Parts: sequence; structure tokens; C-alpha cells
Amino acid sequence: MRMSNASRVIAIVCTGLYAGIIFGDRMGATYARPAFSAPDFVLFQQIEHLHLRPLLLPLIAASVLAGLIWVWSMRTRWRTPEFWLAAVSTAAMIVVAALTRIVNFPIDDALMTWNAAAPPANARNLWVPWEHVHTIRAALSVAAFALQVLALNSGVQDHNTSSH
Repeated sequence: MRMSNASRVIAIVCTGLYAGIIFGDRMGATYARPAFSAPDFVLFQQIEHLHLRPLLLPLIAASVLAGLIWVWSMRTRWRTPEFWLAAVSTAAMIVVAALTRIVNFPIDDALMTWNAAAPPANARNLWVPWEHVHTIRAALSVAAFALQVLALNSGVQDHNTSSH
């Protein structure tokens, strides 16, 4: 498998897995969190954080790196839809990574220091920015995944028409 083909597969798989996890949490747990008592909310988030952060970090890193390789491999065909779809999807995942690092990680790190039995009185207010950015991450990562699938399809169509 050529490097460019491998980068396409890695980008799509990693972006799709990341988007699925984030979108799943956004469409499920986001609605459940407000119903939890403050101690249950903190405990739930601490457990989720322990299991998801080690999974999400390599997924987003691989998604961005593979996306960059994909776009770089297409640089001589920069006028093609595949190039631009891959470039925009990679840019979206870079924004997701930046938002995660700038907003979500500091809040997650603070949450991990809280005592679940006696969380801060303003725990819910401290969490609000996390939820807002989480919604943005979900939308961007799902859009990035869809754009990558379209880019792959565009590349396959270009290859099929140029080989006939």
C-alpha cells in the first residue's frame, strides 16, 4: 500500500472513530449529565476521562498527521476536489485538536482534582465551557469525517476516469 493510500485509510478510520465517540457522547451523555447530582456528575466524568482520554489522544493525533500526509501527497493535484476536501477536513481536525487542548483539557485536568464526594459548589458553571466546545468538536469532527469520505470518493472517481 502506498503511503498516500495508507494516509487516507488512517485519516478516515481515526477521524471516524473520534467523531463517533465525541458525537455519541454529545448525543447521549450530554443530556444525562445535567440530571446527575453534583457528586455523581464528577464521578461519571472522572471515570469517563480515565477511559476516553488515552483513546482520544492517539486518534486525533493520527487523524491530523495522516490528514496532513494525505494533503501533502496531493499537493501536485491541488486543483482537484480530493485535495480541497482532504485539506478542509484536516483543517477541521486541527481546530478540534486545538480547541480540545485549549479548553477541554484544562477543564478535564481541574475536574480530575475534585473530590467527587464534595465537588466545588460551582462545578456546573466551571463545566459550561467544556460542553460548548464539546458541541463544536462533535460538529467539526463529524463534518471532517464526511468530507474525508467525499474526498476518498472523489479520488476514486478521478482515478477511474483517468484510467479509461
